[in-house]
Amino acid sequence: MRHFTFACVYVLTASVIAYTAEADAGVPLTDSGKGMTCHYYAANALLAWRQRGGDWTDADGERGGEHAYATQTVSMSNVLQTIEFDLTALAGEWMEKAAGAGTIYLRAIKGGRAGIVNFITREHPDSAAHPLLKIEWDDGSRSELRPSADTHFACPTHRSLGNRQTLQVGGDYAAALVFPFQTRPGRQVKRATLVLTSNKQYSGGTAIGAFRLDTPEDEHAEVRAGIAAKFVGDSGVEAHPAVVFAERFERRDWRGAWSDIDQNGDAEPVSTDSSNKFAMLDGQALRVRVRAGQRLGLSMHQRFAKLAGGEPEEIYFRYYLRFGEDWDPVATGGKLPGLAGTYERAGWGGRKPDGSNGWSARGAFFQLLTSEPDFNEFRAIGSYVYHVDGASEYGDPVGWNLGPTGMLQKNRWYSIEQHVKLNTPGAADGVLRAWIDGRLAYERTDLRYRSVPDLRIESVWMNVYHGGIAKAPADLTLYIDNLVVAHEYIGPAGGLK
Repeated sequence: MRHFTFACVYVLTASVIAYTAEADAGVPLTDSGKGMTCHYYAANALLAWRQRGGDWTDADGERGGEHAYATQTVSMSNVLQTIEFDLTALAGEWMEKAAGAGTIYLRAIKGGRAGIVNFITREHPDSAAHPLLKIEWDDGSRSELRPSADTHFACPTHRSLGNRQTLQVGGDYAAALVFPFQTRPGRQVKRATLVLTSNKQYSGGTAIGAFRLDTPEDEHAEVRAGIAAKFVGDSGVEAHPAVVFAERFERRDWRGAWSDIDQNGDAEPVSTDSSNKFAMLDGQALRVRVRAGQRLGLSMHQRFAKLAGGEPEEIYFRYYLRFGEDWDPVATGGKLPGLAGTYERAGWGGRKPDGSNGWSARGAFFQLLTSEPDFNEFRAIGSYVYHVDGASEYGDPVGWNLGPTGMLQKNRWYSIEQHVKLNTPGAADGVLRAWIDGRLAYERTDLRYRSVPDLRIESVWMNVYHGGIAKAPADLTLYIDNLVVAHEYIGPAGGLK
């Protein structure tokens, strides 16, 4: 299992309470049932590879390139063969960069034979034949690392193949191995060797190349500052000419600014909530609870038709989100705030868009799978999109797979920003983007929300809903604060360092 980190520090002045965000733990790369598959590098949160079957970077630094760090040809044999790859150059890069440390991608070299090579995995009963990464350091010491994950991808198979006793590589099959490699201060790698064991082969001369396993998460995009950067804790941001609406939940009559508030929800501003380890971002925050045995926590709209400028075709929506200590959605996933143009016709509840009746792009949260302990520190979020080309009449859930990803931790604040630009009617050029703490976490630019021009962005839909149809087995609590809607990118509130 692999973890990478980055740190974000917020220091806000005036009425804003300063806080420091702990370093984020990177997404684990595992061979468990909801780990790496043909389609996803973390299937439990729908974190997609850029291409089916996994992503890699070659020895020239080219994404998807053909220059392997090492190549070995596996010949036909009816006995075990030991195959060694010299990965000294790759290990040297691991020493210089956090991205991809300890990760290896195996695939057939383009233009070679198409035969399948079987390599023994860590699940095989013969432990002496398990994959091994041998490291010789410049001080003469040595390390021998066993993989924390090894699996292969047999596309278009959706399920994980990480429980097999062999890795299959060749043809359209590729494999991923993850080793617990750690740098040593002041030391350099003198030699790194990947040792694999091949069992019986019925096709010979297959050239296998070793590359660096690469994920969209490895693209550590810089924090993007927006119009909110100059407003400490958003104070006064509503005066910016691009801002359409701002809400900090400090006013006693805050409900008057919203439409269609569902009275069955459970939402109220709070300044304390010790039972859920609440800490203020900026004064009061809106506490939203999905009670045990219920589904709805919050549903209300900010209707653009009632605001200056009317219904736009492009908008940015940012809010701060904090999951409480009890946010453990073990039964199912659900919906979070986002943008919509349903017009009470389509785009929710199984009402499929046809281009003329409606659409929506709410946020989403995903089920916490207690059977996947490597992911238990995360609470995954993404988008839940009803669009013309959707695969399901009930909308498409998508994970936020870039940069920081949608893998969040409880009991800390995050800046969540979403951007929708409606497509040109008749064209597939609609945009959906998301940023977490100012770093790009998702991007799609080929959506069809509509086929007619009178479908526009109708509302900000503040929705917290458990399911589907499953009811929450226990209380679930989250907090929302410092909401801003604008015609330009907003970014985190001033004070982000």
